Formats: sequence, structure tokens, C-alpha cells
Amino acid sequence: MSLRRLWLLPLVMLLASCTTDPIMKDTAALPPGTGIMVANVLVTSVGGVPYPPLSIKVDKLHGLSTSTTLNLPRQNNLIVIELPAGEYSWTTLELGSHGGGATMSYQMPFTIEPGKINYVGDLLLTLNSFHKPGGTPTCRFRIADQSNYWFPVVAKYYPELSHAYPTVVHLTEDQRPMNQMR
Repeated sequence: MSLRRLWLLPLVMLLASCTTDPIMKDTAALPPGTGIMVANVLVTSVGGVPYPPLSIKVDKLHGLSTSTTLNLPRQNNLIVIELPAGEYSWTTLELGSHGGGATMSYQMPFTIEPGKINYVGDLLLTLNSFHKPGGTPTCRFRIADQSNYWFPVVAKYYPELSHAYPTVVHLTEDQRPMNQMR
């Protein structure tokens, strides 16, 4: 096999892993006072940690609202959902299934503007010491701005939404104390 073909194999694998199952329908009609949240959650592990079932919650900061739980079935999860406009926060990461694993709580706020596609960032999660005997699960969060990559992907999967609504960047704010970041 030539080196050129060998080089293409990892590229094809990378592109195949970026496919998404759209969470919402592509329609150009949003309810009044609603915006679209776009985020990517990428989960990696240290030391061969197996990928456990994961979910993360989004809570509205003001007013009465129930948490939105987002399941993360893959290591690379593009999230595109409708949310009422307002201030939100990523609040709880659940490792394991149905409360049988660990829960980590955070306050990492972001904004959803009405009538806009709101990119809130890439959440990069690194798991370590999960499922090790006697070890407590830890997770390191980082926020990255990959909007230049994700806006064209969203436009491909949601052409009607992308033509009807402007896109804005409202990166998640990491307000955790420095000692919680590791």
C-alpha cells in the first residue's frame, strides 16, 4: 500500500467520527423567545480509561425551568438544541448509568440569544482514574472556540436554520477556582 493511501485512512476515520445525529429538525421557524444552542462535547481519557456512559446537564440560571439532560453516547458529540433565551450553565456531569456512577457539579455559564444560533463552545473533557480500584473519578474541563469549524458543519446539517438565523459566539465561561481545574 502506498504512503498516500495510508495517509488517507486516518483522515477518513476522523471524518467518519464527526458525523452527527441531528437532535432537532431543520426548520426555519423558531418559537418566539427561543434560540439554538450549538456545542461540541469531546471526551478523551488518560491511561486507557474506558468510555463510560456520560450525560451532562444544562440549567437555566433565572426563572423556573427544569434541567436539560444531554446524553453523550460517543466521544465526540455535536449538540444542536432549541432553548428558551436566557442565561444558562453547564451544571452536572454524570459518569456511569442511572446514578450508578459518579456525579460532578460545576457552574459554567453561557448565554442563549433569541432568534440566533448560539455557539457556546467546545467542552473538552478528559477523564482519568475512572474505574481504577479505589480511585475516585476525576474530570478536567477546558473550553475551546472552534466556531470556525462548527458553523459550516451546522450549516450543512441545518441549511434552513442557518439561512434564516444569524450565528453568534457566546463561549461558556469557566468560573471554577483554579484548584478545581485539574
